[in-house]
Amino acid sequence: MDMEMKEFLGKTIAEMVAIASPSGREEKMTEYVIARLKKDGLKAKRDADGNVWAEVGAGKRRLHANAHMDTVVAGDGWKGDPLKARITGGRVYGLGSSDCKAGIAALLWLAPRVKTRIRVVYSFTVCEEGVDLPKPNGSEKMAAMGGDWAVLCEPTCEAGVPLLGIGTQGHARADVRFRGEAAHSSRPEDGRNAIYAAARFCSELERLNGRFEEFEVAPGAAARATVAATIIRGGTLSNVIPDAAEVTVSRRLAPGETRKTFRMELDSLLEGADADYTVASDGDGALTRRDGDLLRAAKAASGRAGGKGRLAFARGRTDAIIFARHDMDTLTVGPGVMGQCHVANEYVDLAGAVAAVRLLEELIGNLA
Repeated sequence: MDMEMKEFLGKTIAEMVAIASPSGREEKMTEYVIARLKKDGLKAKRDADGNVWAEVGAGKRRLHANAHMDTVVAGDGWKGDPLKARITGGRVYGLGSSDCKAGIAALLWLAPRVKTRIRVVYSFTVCEEGVDLPKPNGSEKMAAMGGDWAVLCEPTCEAGVPLLGIGTQGHARADVRFRGEAAHSSRPEDGRNAIYAAARFCSELERLNGRFEEFEVAPGAAARATVAATIIRGGTLSNVIPDAAEVTVSRRLAPGETRKTFRMELDSLLEGADADYTVASDGDGALTRRDGDLLRAAKAASGRAGGKGRLAFARGRTDAIIFARHDMDTLTVGPGVMGQCHVANEYVDLAGAVAAVRLLEELIGNLA
């Protein structure tokens, strides 16, 4: 059976790698997923944005099993065509192979096969990667259906072993605008240089980031808040002192922190500066309930699947924060390889993928 699953996963992932699906242009993936679900006798639904879902099972309690269909755009450094999968050494190489087309393949295997005692919504969503995209993140619509739990099939495998992702940090973004006064560059003392004000702010951000420390949220799983300036804009001509500059700040929110935490930091750093800011975020983070049914069932499934109940925590952001915002307990378990997201020559290890799918199979089948 494991060999059959391995062949299924390898073939399915390779087919999907060949389907370009950058954020906002997932149409061909939408058609692929619908066709596969219907072929297996499931009633697939889609919306105008291209999100796809199929609900199986019955009962009062509902689990969401989710994977996103979009990928980042391929960067430099690829050996060969990133949209032409290579299967070698037990690995599938290709853009999105680990993040998150292996997760999609896992759900396509599970949806027609797992017998459940609850309702399970298998969803395949758009626009997870990046910000300012042409369509809303599809997980928002799925989460709005309501439910008890959500499992995100993002990569959690390490050395062929699927870990249990018990949380994810939230991500807040600030756009900070500095005001100055223009002058001729031959007489800079007649103006106020907004770029200098922005530069001083960036130095303060760096010092703030250095004060954050890693801390354990559960045995073997650690979080660490971060803050960084990621984009800076300013100036119009080489001979004009700039009267405006803007800095984009990325703030990763650790458990216990909120957007209010970030705003208080910005207020302190900008005290006395001629500046204002706006903050955007879709959630403050997610942490699995330590005494909840979801983690209890996942640990039992992990033991049977060889994972030994090992835990992990994602310092990056996943859509778990969206489902958590809708009062669901969340967990991340997926066949992709941790550390293989958004990199050249991305790959998924098929032995680890099989172990992850077995874990998910046990977990979904035993929740009640």
